[in-house]
Amino acid sequence: MYSPTKLIACALIFAQLLGSIHCGVYDNTDNWVLSDKTANFPENAVLGGIDPYGYNNYVGRIVYSSSILPARVRAETGYTTFNTEAVANQATSYELLVANETVSYQWVRSYDGFREKNAVSVGTSALNERVYVCRARTDGGIFIGTLYLAQKACIIRYENLPLREITKYEVLVRKVNVAALAPFDNKIN
Repeated sequence: MYSPTKLIACALIFAQLLGSIHCGVYDNTDNWVLSDKTANFPENAVLGGIDPYGYNNYVGRIVYSSSILPARVRAETGYTTFNTEAVANQATSYELLVANETVSYQWVRSYDGFREKNAVSVGTSALNERVYVCRARTDGGIFIGTLYLAQKACIIRYENLPLREITKYEVLVRKVNVAALAPFDNKIN
């Protein structure tokens, strides 16, 4: 028979496997387009900010380890950066958030981890916590960052600039637009 310690060890291994399977879940509420720097840049990509070099940064997301995180994408160069709670990094492939006739996006002021109605979630963290898109003005630009509600701050780290945890920031929210009705022709031939 199995000893109690072997059963506990098996249970812990099973729990870890189950956790790794469920971590990094995509949020498919919004329209994300898989891209890289060789692909054409969509005209309806959502603008997120501007970096210190004067480049517009668009809202993207990347898979990193077992998390799905917001990313900053430069249209002109395809340069993509993102940050975790501690490090800044680059990515070569990403997904871009795009608007359409029925969904548009706007930035809403927020603070201290307050969950705004219709906030855009990119996915989940390794701890299965929803991750939201935020932005703030710092270090000579307006930067897209990572919002974990439990940490109550927009976390921004760009290249070699210091890590910033900003408690007053903007959150990206979706606005659903009612589609115009197409005229109906009642003529019967």
